[in-house]
Amino acid sequence: MKEQNPKLTDIEIQFLLASYPLWKLKEEDGFHSLCFEYRFDTFQNAFVFLTKLAFVSQSLDHHAEIWNVYNQVRLKLYTHDQKTLTKKDLDFIKLLMEPPNHWD
Repeated sequence: MKEQNPKLTDIEIQFLLASYPLWKLKEEDGFHSLCFEYRFDTFQNAFVFLTKLAFVSQSLDHHAEIWNVYNQVRLKLYTHDQKTLTKKDLDFIKLLMEPPNHWD
């Protein structure tokens, strides 16, 4: 039986955005996604973050769209099979953004 992955409510989305201000809500192609854009101090710090992202992705079996050039990282996150934001997206952000981080 497939594990339940409920859609996030508007209140949950607003709480997530207030808790993680580096993430922004975007709407395109008729559905919402969460986007993250950050310029790290160094390429090494960006890569440490991306390595953490790989482990979070693997542990949750949930993957963001990733863009990286030198010290810049952009992510786009939503639940692809449901074309919406779900609890998995919230869990992903919570794990990814917990310390330690390598912000400037």
